[in-house]
Amino acid sequence: MNQRGNSTLGMVLMLLLLGGVTLHATRTQLEKDVVLVADEQQHHKDFWQAQAALEWGLAQSWPPVSGWQCQTLPSHRWQSCLLTMEEGNALLSGQEEGRELRLWQWVARQSHSLQPQAQGRIDYCPLPKPEQCQP
Repeated sequence: MNQRGNSTLGMVLMLLLLGGVTLHATRTQLEKDVVLVADEQQHHKDFWQAQAALEWGLAQSWPPVSGWQCQTLPSHRWQSCLLTMEEGNALLSGQEEGRELRLWQWVARQSHSLQPQAQGRIDYCPLPKPEQCQP
């Protein structure tokens, strides 16, 4: 009768040990997932801020200047930059100031305003050299 009690106690201890290990592994995985979710949320926020900055840039008046020119909206921390190219084409970028994510839009210049080109929105710089992408 004594041996049965010891084996039952041993099994209970084993179950407690396995439960503790499982809880620890679950907590560790949850901590990692929380970081991933926070990163994903920040990426979505950056994307929508860049999208808004790009739309804001489309509505601005841009003087006919060659090379890069930028405008900012401090209240929202939006920055929109325009690179005028040949034949009335231009490349517009938008981003939240201080953030890495930037969106791009091919546009046509019409006097001081911009007309977005059909299917011209992209999420990477289309210029051949990376240094050309820096306003």
